[in-house]
Amino acid sequence: MYQVRNVIISLVTAVSVLCLSAEVAAAPKDNPEIESSFTEGMAALKDNRLETAIQYFQNILSIDPSLDRAQLELALAYYRTLRYAEAEKQAQAVLDDPLTPPEVRVTVLAFLAQVKRDSKAFGQKNKFTPFLTGGIMHDSNVNVGPVDQDIRIGGEDITLAPQSLKRSDNAYVLNTGISHLYQSGKRVQVGERTGMLVWQSGASVYSRQYYDASDFDLVVASINTGPAVLMLRSWRASLQFQTDYLTLGDKALGWFSSIKPSITWQRTNSELTWDAIYTRRFYHQDTDKGRKGNYLDTGLSGGLYFDNRRVVGSGGARAIAFFADKDEFSYTGIQFKVGISTDTYRNGSAYARQQYSYYSYDGEDPRFEKGRKDNEYISTLGLVHEYNEPEDLLKGWILNLFWERSENDSTIGQLYSYRRYQTMLSLSRNF
Repeated sequence: MYQVRNVIISLVTAVSVLCLSAEVAAAPKDNPEIESSFTEGMAALKDNRLETAIQYFQNILSIDPSLDRAQLELALAYYRTLRYAEAEKQAQAVLDDPLTPPEVRVTVLAFLAQVKRDSKAFGQKNKFTPFLTGGIMHDSNVNVGPVDQDIRIGGEDITLAPQSLKRSDNAYVLNTGISHLYQSGKRVQVGERTGMLVWQSGASVYSRQYYDASDFDLVVASINTGPAVLMLRSWRASLQFQTDYLTLGDKALGWFSSIKPSITWQRTNSELTWDAIYTRRFYHQDTDKGRKGNYLDTGLSGGLYFDNRRVVGSGGARAIAFFADKDEFSYTGIQFKVGISTDTYRNGSAYARQQYSYYSYDGEDPRFEKGRKDNEYISTLGLVHEYNEPEDLLKGWILNLFWERSENDSTIGQLYSYRRYQTMLSLSRNF
C-alpha cells in the first residue's frame, strides 16, 4: 500500500493549503434564510459534513446568485469532495465579477491553480514504480535446527546427525519488482464522505541465496492486484488478490494463493487497522503433501503518533488457524506485537519490535506420540537512513540495518526448539 499512502498524503496536503473565507466579505445579514443557511453551511464545512455544506450554499445561491462568499465556500466544498470542475466553475465566476476586490482575486487565482494541479494529479492516470532491494545477511540457524545433538524421541535417546543440527551461513538477498497504481478518477460517495477509487497491482521476485547451505536457498515470485478506496481524513480500504510461487533449494516448494481484505480508520494522531488473510497452500513435493491446506488469520493493529509524528508506537493482536490435510500439521494460534520507531537524526530513524506467538497443533506428533504446543518469540531492532541530501552519492536510496532474534520453545522436546539470529544490511530504492 505504499503508493496508496502517498496518494493519501498528497490529498491531505492539497486540502490543507486553502482557506478562502478569511479574505472574503462576510455573508449578508439582511435575509434571515441566507444568514441561517450560511451559518449551518459553515458549521457543516468545519465538521467535514461536505454534502450538507454543499446543499446549504446551493440554497443561498438559489436565493441570491451574486453572493461571492457563498460561491467561494461552495467552491471549497466541491474541491474537498474532489469535484474539481464544479469547484473551478464557482471560483471562476467570482474571478469574472468586476466588483471582486484585488486581494480576493489573488486568493482565487491561487485556488484555481491548486484545483488545476490536483485535477491533473488525482485524475485518471497510471503510475508504474519499479523497485529494488539488495543486501547481505548472516543467518545463525539456516535450517532452524536444534542446538543439542542428543535428544529424546518417544522415550528413546537419539543422537542427531551433524547435518540435522543448526547450521550458520551468509547469504545475499535480492528483492525486485514493479508496482502499478491506477487512479480511476472516479469519486466514491459514502454518506457525507467522498473518496477516490484506485487499483493497485504488482509483481516481484524475492531471492535469498546462501553461500554454502544451498539446499535452503529461497525464491518467491509474487503477483498481486486489487482495488482500494481512499476516504480523505477518514478511512481507506483495500482488497488484494495475491499468488506466490516458492522454490526451496533447487526444487519447487509450492503455490500459495491469497485474498487479503483490510480497512484502516484514520485520526489526526492515530490509526486503527483490521485485516485478514486467507491462503490456500499447495505443496509440490510428496514429503509435504500432508501440509496442503487453508491458512486463515485476522486481527487488529494500531499506531499512535507523538511529537509531530517523529515517534510512532504500534501494537496489534491476531488470531491464526491452519487447516492442513493431516492433523499433525494443523494448528490454531494467537499473536501479539508491539513496536516503536523514532526519528533519531536528520534523515535517520530507529525501530524496535517484539512479537509473541502461541501455536497449538491439532494432532499428535507421530515421533513423540503426544500433542505439540509452541511458544515463539521474535525481537527485532533496526536503523534506517535515507539519502536525501543533494550532495549524497546514493541520493534516493535507503539504507537499512536489521537484526532479529527468533526463539521457539516447543512442549514436545528439543527437536522443534531452536534459536536463530539474523543480521542484514540492505540498500533499497524506488525508481
